[in-house]
Parts: sequence; C-alpha cells; structure tokens
Amino acid sequence: MNRIQQSLRYLLKAMCSEYNGIQVFLYPGTLFYWLSGSGLLDSFSSLMSMRMHFLPLVFFTVLLAYVAFMVLKIYTTIFDGPHRIYPKRLSDFWDHVINLHLYLFLTVIVLMVFFVLSKFVSYYYGIDLPLRQGVWLFFRAFTILLILFYYIRSMWIRPFKQREFSLRRSERHCLAWMSRHFWAAMKYTAVMLLLVLVAIRLYLIVIVVIISPVLSVLGSLIGQKLIIELIPVFSMGSIFYNVFMLFAAFMLSNLFFYPIIKLGQSLLMAMHPISIKQVNHAKSEK
Repeated sequence: MNRIQQSLRYLLKAMCSEYNGIQVFLYPGTLFYWLSGSGLLDSFSSLMSMRMHFLPLVFFTVLLAYVAFMVLKIYTTIFDGPHRIYPKRLSDFWDHVINLHLYLFLTVIVLMVFFVLSKFVSYYYGIDLPLRQGVWLFFRAFTILLILFYYIRSMWIRPFKQREFSLRRSERHCLAWMSRHFWAAMKYTAVMLLLVLVAIRLYLIVIVVIISPVLSVLGSLIGQKLIIELIPVFSMGSIFYNVFMLFAAFMLSNLFFYPIIKLGQSLLMAMHPISIKQVNHAKSEK
C-alpha cells in the first residue's frame, strides 16, 4: 500500500471512526461554523418558497449521504486496515450493513406512523402535534444511540480484535467477561459515555475560541471566505451541490474533532479492564 493509499485510509478513519459525527447530531450548531450564514439562508429560503417540489429529492439525497457515512463508519469499525487483509471479516461487514438498513427501515416506518397519527389528530380533534420537531428529535436520537452502540461495542472487543480474534468470538468472550464482572463493566461503560460528553464539550470550546476566529482572520488576510458557501436552489444540480457541500462540512467537522477523540481513546485504552493476559488466556481456550 503506497503513501497516497495510506493517507486516504487515515483520512477516512479520522472522519468516520469511533464516535465521530455524534457531535453534529448532539449539537447541530457545530456544523454551522463551517457554513456561510447568508448562503445557508438563501438556499433554505429558495427551497421553501419556490422549489418545494424538490423536497422529496432533498430528503432522499440527504438519506443517501447519511447511509454512506454510516457504512463508512461500520467499515472503519470492523477493518483495522485494508479489507483484503481481513477476508474473514467481510461477512461481518455485510451483516452490519444489512442490519443498518433494517434499522433505517424500522425508523422510517415509525416516522410514517407518527406522520399519519399527527394528521389524524389534527383533522379530527384539531390538535397539532409537533411533527417537524418530533421527526428531527427522533432522527437525532436514533443516530446518536446507533453511533454510541457501534462505538461502545468496538471499544469492548478491541483487546480481542488486536489479538486476531474473529468478531463473533470477540463478542462471546467479552460478554462472558462482562457477566462475571458486571459492575466493572458498568463503570467502564459509564466512563466511556462521560468522556464522549467531555470530548464534545471540549470540541465546542475549541471551535468557538480557536477554529472560528482563526478562519475569520485568515479569510480577512487573503480576501476569501474560508467557509463553505451554499447556493440558492433553482435546479436538481443545485440540490446535489448543496447536499454535497453539507456533507463536506460534516466531514470537515469530524476531521477537526478527531484529535480530541484520539486523546480520549488513549486514556480509555489505558483504563481498559480486560488485560492482555486475560485475552491470551481466552485465546488458548478452544
């Protein structure tokens, strides 16, 4: 693998691995620091005023970008390097991708039921349920829980994966250890969740105090805005462009969040309750 491939693989890991991306769903405002406020306003107002027939296209394009990100997250979680080196993990990868689509299908069904219920209650009883807010909150909660699920499971089985255990065998040994050391497992999981929250809060401080002012100063010096500009919606091409730019801003946010994640990861791995001695003992068992 040449240096370009290594750089691209490291860039992919930096933007999609661990719990990266959760900061945008927990605090959506972190995405807006990378976007031009005037461009965002022009794009949204043009879409909602004269181009509302493009809304289904916007929805499915955003959903496609969302699925692509989650698939990349699954990939970086399962494969520690090129997937050709780990042929036995390919079946696990495809199982996770299929399960992801199943989760999304069930989520869409729940949202459809909520939509029908809100229209029914509004028509017969005159009660307006907060449809948009409810859909947005449910989608955010679903994504946050899904990212945390992938991350916590990955962290628990990491000592076994590092010793070349298969994913299923790693999970079996990890669950067996957790059943014997329940409170230790709960404490370590709580520490993981606490460090995730601390990392997100630290990122909020960094982006407000350091990144945003630096981008503003550099933009003033070179006479060019160093933030992403969206365009008014006037055609299908503008829809694809704006969604791509939003996805780029999302990935950029993840990239700058990654150093904080790495700092927390080094601390968590040093605190991991499953020792190498225990892993080697499990490896000797057949």
